[in-house]
Amino acid sequence: MNMVNIEPIKTKLEFNVLTSGQVKEIRSATLTILENVGVHFPSERALKVFSEHGAEVDQDTQIVRFPADLVLEAMSHAPRVYTLSGRAAGTDLLLDGSSSYFSTDGSGTETIDFTTGDQRQSTKADVAMMARVSDYLSSISFYWPIVSAQDYGSIAPLHELDASFNNTVKHIQSATIIGEYLARYALQMAEVIAGSKKTLRTRTPLSSLVCTIAPLGQDREGIEGAMLFAEAGVPVGFMAMPNIGSTSPATMAGALAVGNSEIVSAMVLMQLVAPGAPVYHSLLASVMDPRSGDYLTGISEKYLCNAAAVQLAHDWNVPSLGGAFSVDCPTPDSWQLGRDSVYTSLFTPLVGADMVEGLGLLRAATILIPEQIIYDDEIYHTHRALAKGIDTNLDDLALDVIKAVGPGGHFMGQKHTRRRIREIWLPELTHPAPMMAEQAPEDVRIRARQTLKNILDEHQPEPLSKEVQEELKLILKAAENENPGME
Repeated sequence: MNMVNIEPIKTKLEFNVLTSGQVKEIRSATLTILENVGVHFPSERALKVFSEHGAEVDQDTQIVRFPADLVLEAMSHAPRVYTLSGRAAGTDLLLDGSSSYFSTDGSGTETIDFTTGDQRQSTKADVAMMARVSDYLSSISFYWPIVSAQDYGSIAPLHELDASFNNTVKHIQSATIIGEYLARYALQMAEVIAGSKKTLRTRTPLSSLVCTIAPLGQDREGIEGAMLFAEAGVPVGFMAMPNIGSTSPATMAGALAVGNSEIVSAMVLMQLVAPGAPVYHSLLASVMDPRSGDYLTGISEKYLCNAAAVQLAHDWNVPSLGGAFSVDCPTPDSWQLGRDSVYTSLFTPLVGADMVEGLGLLRAATILIPEQIIYDDEIYHTHRALAKGIDTNLDDLALDVIKAVGPGGHFMGQKHTRRRIREIWLPELTHPAPMMAEQAPEDVRIRARQTLKNILDEHQPEPLSKEVQEELKLILKAAENENPGME
């Protein structure tokens, strides 16, 4: 049996993008937007819930306006701390602000085939392959199905869950289980993994993420599926993706206020439906290129907004899901990847994100180049080491060792050196082990591919029991038979 290896980032450094005064200003702007402008909720059930709890509901436009007291009362029930569980010991992720847990990104639609090198649509087999890799990498604490199972049509999200549960023991978070139909079957699958409905509430192997619609809108299917997750006690988060200059004002503060309003409105609904339901907050901004209208992700405003969003989540006393990596460069071994990944993957944990998504995809999270995750893993561990900061305890100051060596000596023969030098993490892509006879190391991309191949050849996650596998197959079959013809 393989041991689970998860190494979250635990930062000792202090970093904030917003002052406490600015956080208050954005909260005030959010409450003003919610009360005076409102949010579009195209769901009859959601509108009924809001109406019953005193919100101002316009049935014709489906716009809901929220009294500030209603927002504050509802959000007071949302838990700050809860645990995401996997299906094996050592996979529990306590969301209490002490650690930042990273995941892969999702859901790409294309991949470069690892064997042939051809570009093609992604499949369930790709989801399974990358789940195995993620099960092995200690940078990955939980798994997003990294690409879509396009070989399974409208029930692809359920097959993505099946491939994920079968190939990693770590927690699964889905951004594609949207709507009441898919949510019902996903909950059945999660109950099989957890063992019972009761255990699903206390040790859930699944969480959900729903994207809002900018500006100031919700997706009907997304919201209605989210309500089922909330009622089942399965954590559900909401991600706003304001595009500065097109779906939000052309300012960072305006984008944060609009995105925050979308997220908070959805979290309020979850608390009205199921008080105490575990929710989380996620805001990932981008920028419109004023010359072409294109979508830019590798840009300073994005980095600042992604970090600021973590502070906004904690201002509402809920966990945060930050965004990192997924830059818009086309290849893994590029200067742009090195530049952009530094900011996105370092800022969010330094500001205290509970969760961070993003490893493994390129071209603005649309394409999987499998060896990319090895590059991102190395960037991640570089930042994990940076976030630890510097210790100054007696063993670190090493005064006795310095005294023993004295002026003009060296420290290589000291027991302290032999013990502590092994604790230094070495980045193997950029600093490979020395070659014999001064032989030059292979190209970095070849070495990244070989590392990935070794994982696939040698790592086998703890399998599900035959009984559980069969139950999952039966659920998938039932979903196929009921398939309402979703597009």
